[in-house]
Amino acid sequence: MSLAEGVEPGDGLPGQFVAEFAPFVEALRRRVEQRQADGGHLAILLVDCGVVNRIDAVWGYEVGDTVRGRVTELLRTDVLRPGDFFGQMGRDSFACVLSIVEGPAVALLAAQKSLRALNAPFWIGDDEIFASPAIGIAIYPMHGDHAETLMQRAKSACDLAFDMTGRIADADDDRESRAEARLLHENRLRTAVSEDALELVFQPQYDLRRGQIMGTECLLRWNDPSLGVVVAEEAFAAAESAGMVTELVSSILNRALRNVSEFRYSGGLDLRIGIKLPSRALLDTELPDVVQRALGTWSRRPGTLILEIGGTSLLSKEPIAQETLLRLKEIGVKLSIDDPEMALSSLFWLATLPFQELKLDVSAVPDLAGASKSERILQSVVELAHALRLDVVAVGVADENQATRLKELGCDYMQADFKGPALDPQSFVERFGFSED
Repeated sequence: MSLAEGVEPGDGLPGQFVAEFAPFVEALRRRVEQRQADGGHLAILLVDCGVVNRIDAVWGYEVGDTVRGRVTELLRTDVLRPGDFFGQMGRDSFACVLSIVEGPAVALLAAQKSLRALNAPFWIGDDEIFASPAIGIAIYPMHGDHAETLMQRAKSACDLAFDMTGRIADADDDRESRAEARLLHENRLRTAVSEDALELVFQPQYDLRRGQIMGTECLLRWNDPSLGVVVAEEAFAAAESAGMVTELVSSILNRALRNVSEFRYSGGLDLRIGIKLPSRALLDTELPDVVQRALGTWSRRPGTLILEIGGTSLLSKEPIAQETLLRLKEIGVKLSIDDPEMALSSLFWLATLPFQELKLDVSAVPDLAGASKSERILQSVVELAHALRLDVVAVGVADENQATRLKELGCDYMQADFKGPALDPQSFVERFGFSED
């Protein structure tokens, strides 16, 4: 029986595809048969790195082939395990087959690892090129029991991932239902902003050198009666698709600055305030004006406002975002890098932008007291940040012992649940304010 003849109606892949990638499909079929025999699971990650075709057009196919080789090596070394295998599906497309997985969580972790690997820059001479990867996941037997069906579903999920904030989708994601959900989010967000119904919570930040509270990070909590709790990323995604990023940012800024002003008058707390924004918010050229108006409304010094920017890979691709950063710097606002997915190498080009702070998630660092290698890595990152004139805020600190060691390693500030969870404004003042009694 030929491979093309083995494609059943509804399996989804055209015979031309099956013929072109026959060895890969045959290897995938054998793995599926093994999982059918042992009752296990396997996962396919279809990766579209979104850069090779562009390189082909600008520098030619020879350079494109070199980059494809780098992508292949990254995926082989960073994602695949013994027994897994790999296939090149086109100029920009690659398939990683995890021959056996315990469940969807393992596949998701592998996809996230792939994104981190591919978000590092590719150097072509003196030019720094960034990929725009998207990953689709299909799992046997959840999403199909034929190799062709799994590939088709992984491809559909990959197409969908390009429109998603996290750039990862699996075959359970449904484009129509997501579009319907996004429209509902947009409508509910308009109502929440117009009615000033968004909620903010505040987590304290401590000066490790002085051992005292010096600021707070404001976190968006949108608890909608119909939708339930909506995470900040979804709120900003809905705002972007609805064309109301300015309104959302203005609402958050004014509410946050109002609250931090109240902390000063009712609790004796003169704090700086950090507000996290996705980097795509910097594409809004009105953002500096919105920030300046909010500072004026609540009589706040610009230097007490820290805008924490996530998703920094976008900054290399969008001159408008870089210009917005410079305008914010001119206002006097402090700019912080808050991007757990950022590759260390990115610090070098981010140093050319007007950032003054780096947030460093230490929650995954092993016990510092007994991990000398982890200490040396962390100390090197802190020293590099200081060399770039960036203050370092450690987040995810576990306890006082870790806080003490982070201070010794040179971290400037910290933010940690054990020192204080995120609280609503009234609870924040009650816990951290100075009583007149």
